[in-house]
Amino acid sequence: MSLPFDLTLFELIFIALLIFIGSSVQGILGFGFAVIASPIVVQIEALLVPQLLSLLGLPLAIRVFIRERNKVDLSSVKPLVAGRFVGGPIGLLFLSILNEKYLSISVGLIVFLAGIASFFGWVIKRNKTNSFIAGTFSGIFGMIAAIGGPPIALLYRDADPDEFRPSLNSVFIIGIIITLSLLAFTGRIYIDHIYLFLINIPFVFLGIRLSSLIFSKVSQSFLSASVTYFSIFSGLYVILRNIN
Repeated sequence: MSLPFDLTLFELIFIALLIFIGSSVQGILGFGFAVIASPIVVQIEALLVPQLLSLLGLPLAIRVFIRERNKVDLSSVKPLVAGRFVGGPIGLLFLSILNEKYLSISVGLIVFLAGIASFFGWVIKRNKTNSFIAGTFSGIFGMIAAIGGPPIALLYRDADPDEFRPSLNSVFIIGIIITLSLLAFTGRIYIDHIYLFLINIPFVFLGIRLSSLIFSKVSQSFLSASVTYFSIFSGLYVILRNIN
């Protein structure tokens, strides 16, 4: 019996490991799931991005949000959500015209820029206009690479992590629903995506469980720095690999 998308058993196990690690990181930091998984998964099978990561990212975002839902600032979230409604269709347009090579380069570029922004500590002042713009770019990046966190992270860089995590994941929930709805409407979600979702969803919940157990024991600054360096090097690798 062939595996979904004709993946090898090694590739399937490797993807599951990435999903587990990414889920653990997002459970602690509030972001990082797709930043870790997307640049590698897109090299294994381009058709898995953003579909599989969006399918898996939805229950992950819901679980993190539920854990800290009382700390969400709804007034600051509304412009971000409005931006996701605008950015989703724009991202879908890019997704429809990019071939596999340029899709991989786009994913690498998004991840690389996210790492650079984090490394240099770029911050965007939080107001309604900037929040809407960040939400729009989040929608575009979420549709292309399933990575909607970095534009919003720039707004919340100076915020308390207890505020950042639930607010970010509340935007993720609505944003991913928009992304998946557009993908389903345009026939871009296949039965193999569903099979891989069912195979990998246990690893999402295992990752969340691990993050809950070690939440207070892990240095969030160290983990955030690790994600930053990983983003820079993995994004650059994906770009250079597909340019040559």
